[in-house]
Amino acid sequence: MPFHFSFAGPSPEALARVRAVPRGHLEDEKDYYILALVACGVLEGTDAAFRIGGFGRDDWAFDVGYDMSAFVEELPRLINALRSGREVELDLYSQGVERTLTFSPDGDRVLITCVSRASWVPQPEVEVCDAGDLLGMCVRLAHDFAGAVSAVAPAIARLEPFERWRRGKV
Repeated sequence: MPFHFSFAGPSPEALARVRAVPRGHLEDEKDYYILALVACGVLEGTDAAFRIGGFGRDDWAFDVGYDMSAFVEELPRLINALRSGREVELDLYSQGVERTLTFSPDGDRVLITCVSRASWVPQPEVEVCDAGDLLGMCVRLAHDFAGAVSAVAPAIARLEPFERWRRGKV
Protein backbone atom coordinates (compact mmCIF):
# COMPACT_ATOMS: atom_id res chain seq x y z
CA MET A 1 0.00 0.00 0.00
CA PRO A 2 1.35 3.47 -0.83
CA PHE A 3 2.24 6.06 1.81
CA HIS A 4 -0.78 6.94 3.93
CA PHE A 5 -1.80 8.14 7.36
CA SER A 6 -5.06 8.64 9.23
CA PHE A 7 -6.33 9.36 12.71
CA ALA A 8 -9.37 7.99 14.52
CA GLY A 9 -10.39 9.95 17.60
CA PRO A 10 -11.46 8.41 20.88
CA SER A 11 -14.81 6.72 21.35
CA PRO A 12 -17.42 8.25 23.69
CA GLU A 13 -16.73 5.45 26.19
CA ALA A 14 -13.00 6.26 26.23
CA LEU A 15 -13.71 9.98 26.59
CA ALA A 16 -15.72 9.31 29.73
CA ARG A 17 -12.59 7.84 31.38
CA VAL A 18 -10.14 10.61 30.45
CA ARG A 19 -9.04 13.29 32.88
CA ALA A 20 -8.62 16.60 31.07
CA VAL A 21 -5.39 18.57 31.40
CA PRO A 22 -5.99 21.66 33.54
CA ARG A 23 -4.82 24.92 31.99
CA GLY A 24 -2.35 25.64 34.81
CA HIS A 25 -0.53 22.36 34.09
CA LEU A 26 0.83 23.56 30.74
CA GLU A 27 4.50 24.56 30.75
CA ASP A 28 4.25 27.04 27.89
CA GLU A 29 0.95 27.79 26.19
CA LYS A 30 2.74 29.21 23.15
CA ASP A 31 5.11 26.28 22.54
CA TYR A 32 3.36 24.25 19.84
CA TYR A 33 5.73 21.30 20.24
CA ILE A 34 4.99 20.93 23.95
CA LEU A 35 1.26 21.36 23.33
CA ALA A 36 1.31 18.64 20.65
CA LEU A 37 3.24 16.29 22.94
CA VAL A 38 0.91 16.87 25.90
CA ALA A 39 -2.21 16.49 23.72
CA CYS A 40 -0.92 13.22 22.25
CA GLY A 41 -0.08 12.03 25.75
CA VAL A 42 -3.65 12.63 26.91
CA LEU A 43 -5.04 10.92 23.79
CA GLU A 44 -2.78 7.92 24.52
CA GLY A 45 -5.05 7.20 27.49
CA THR A 46 -7.97 6.63 25.11
CA ASP A 47 -8.67 4.27 22.24
CA ALA A 48 -7.64 6.90 19.66
CA ALA A 49 -5.48 5.47 16.88
CA PHE A 50 -2.97 6.88 14.40
CA ARG A 51 -2.23 4.74 11.37
CA ILE A 52 0.71 5.43 9.10
CA GLY A 53 2.36 3.20 6.55
CA GLY A 54 4.06 2.88 3.22
CA PHE A 55 7.41 1.98 1.74
CA GLY A 56 6.64 -1.74 1.91
CA ARG A 57 5.10 -1.77 5.38
CA ASP A 58 1.37 -1.10 5.65
CA ASP A 59 1.38 -0.34 9.38
CA TRP A 60 4.32 1.36 11.08
CA ALA A 61 2.74 0.59 14.48
CA PHE A 62 2.85 4.17 15.77
CA ASP A 63 1.57 4.75 19.27
CA VAL A 64 -0.51 7.89 19.81
CA GLY A 65 1.35 9.18 22.86
CA TYR A 66 4.83 9.62 21.45
CA ASP A 67 5.27 8.38 17.87
CA MET A 68 2.27 10.34 16.60
CA SER A 69 3.43 13.46 18.42
CA ALA A 70 6.62 13.47 16.31
CA PHE A 71 4.44 13.58 13.17
CA VAL A 72 1.97 16.13 14.58
CA GLU A 73 4.86 18.40 15.61
CA GLU A 74 5.85 18.61 11.95
CA LEU A 75 2.32 18.88 10.52
CA PRO A 76 2.20 22.70 10.17
CA ARG A 77 5.53 22.70 8.31
CA LEU A 78 4.35 19.89 6.03
CA ILE A 79 1.08 21.68 5.22
CA ASN A 80 2.85 24.98 4.54
CA ALA A 81 5.43 23.29 2.31
CA LEU A 82 2.79 21.42 0.32
CA ARG A 83 0.81 24.61 -0.22
CA SER A 84 3.86 26.60 -1.29
CA GLY A 85 5.43 23.87 -3.42
CA ARG A 86 8.59 23.66 -1.28
CA GLU A 87 10.52 20.58 -0.27
CA VAL A 88 10.30 19.65 3.39
CA GLU A 89 11.92 17.04 5.58
CA LEU A 90 10.17 15.42 8.54
CA ASP A 91 12.23 13.77 11.24
CA LEU A 92 10.28 10.96 12.84
CA TYR A 93 12.72 10.60 15.71
CA SER A 94 10.91 8.21 18.05
CA GLN A 95 12.98 5.27 19.21
CA GLY A 96 12.14 2.28 17.06
CA VAL A 97 10.71 4.50 14.30
CA GLU A 98 13.81 6.56 13.49
CA ARG A 99 13.20 7.57 9.91
CA THR A 100 13.23 10.74 7.85
CA LEU A 101 10.62 11.54 5.21
CA THR A 102 11.47 14.07 2.52
CA PHE A 103 8.55 15.47 0.54
CA SER A 104 9.64 16.88 -2.84
CA PRO A 105 7.05 18.60 -5.06
CA ASP A 106 6.98 17.46 -8.68
CA GLY A 107 4.12 19.18 -10.52
CA ASP A 108 0.80 17.78 -9.31
CA ARG A 109 2.50 15.02 -7.36
CA VAL A 110 4.92 14.70 -4.47
CA LEU A 111 7.91 12.39 -4.33
CA ILE A 112 8.32 11.03 -0.81
CA THR A 113 11.71 9.63 0.12
CA CYS A 114 12.08 7.52 3.25
CA VAL A 115 15.46 7.04 4.94
CA SER A 116 15.56 4.67 7.90
CA ARG A 117 18.03 5.09 10.74
CA ALA A 118 17.05 1.74 12.23
CA SER A 119 17.29 -1.86 11.00
CA TRP A 120 14.12 -1.58 8.90
CA VAL A 121 14.76 -0.89 5.20
CA PRO A 122 12.08 0.93 3.16
CA GLN A 123 11.09 -0.90 -0.03
CA PRO A 124 10.81 1.15 -2.20
CA GLU A 125 12.80 4.12 -0.91
CA VAL A 126 10.69 6.59 -2.92
CA GLU A 127 6.92 6.69 -3.31
CA VAL A 128 4.78 9.05 -5.36
CA CYS A 129 1.61 10.64 -4.02
CA ASP A 130 -0.88 12.99 -5.64
CA ALA A 131 -0.19 16.44 -4.14
CA GLY A 132 -3.88 17.18 -3.57
CA ASP A 133 -4.49 13.81 -1.92
CA LEU A 134 -1.50 14.29 0.38
CA LEU A 135 -2.60 17.79 1.37
CA GLY A 136 -6.10 16.41 1.98
CA MET A 137 -4.70 13.76 4.35
CA CYS A 138 -2.82 16.49 6.23
CA VAL A 139 -5.86 18.77 6.51
CA ARG A 140 -8.06 15.86 7.71
CA LEU A 141 -5.45 14.90 10.29
CA ALA A 142 -5.21 18.48 11.60
CA HIS A 143 -8.99 18.85 11.81
CA ASP A 144 -9.66 15.44 13.35
CA PHE A 145 -6.77 15.77 15.79
CA ALA A 146 -7.99 19.21 16.93
CA GLY A 147 -11.48 17.80 17.45
CA ALA A 148 -10.11 14.99 19.59
CA VAL A 149 -7.95 17.43 21.57
CA SER A 150 -11.04 19.54 22.18
CA ALA A 151 -12.72 16.54 23.78
CA VAL A 152 -9.81 15.43 26.00
CA ALA A 153 -7.87 18.63 26.69
CA PRO A 154 -10.07 21.72 26.25
CA ALA A 155 -7.36 23.95 27.75
CA ILE A 156 -5.06 23.01 24.87
CA ALA A 157 -7.81 23.00 22.25
CA ARG A 158 -8.50 26.69 22.89
CA LEU A 159 -4.92 27.54 21.89
CA GLU A 160 -3.51 28.00 18.40
CA PRO A 161 -3.31 26.27 16.02
CA PHE A 162 -5.79 23.77 17.48
CA GLU A 163 -8.68 26.23 17.80
CA ARG A 164 -8.23 27.28 14.16
CA TRP A 165 -7.88 23.67 12.97
CA ARG A 166 -11.03 22.63 14.82
CA ARG A 167 -12.94 25.36 12.98
CA GLY A 168 -11.67 23.95 9.67
CA LYS A 169 -9.08 26.68 9.03
CA VAL A 170 -6.00 24.58 8.44
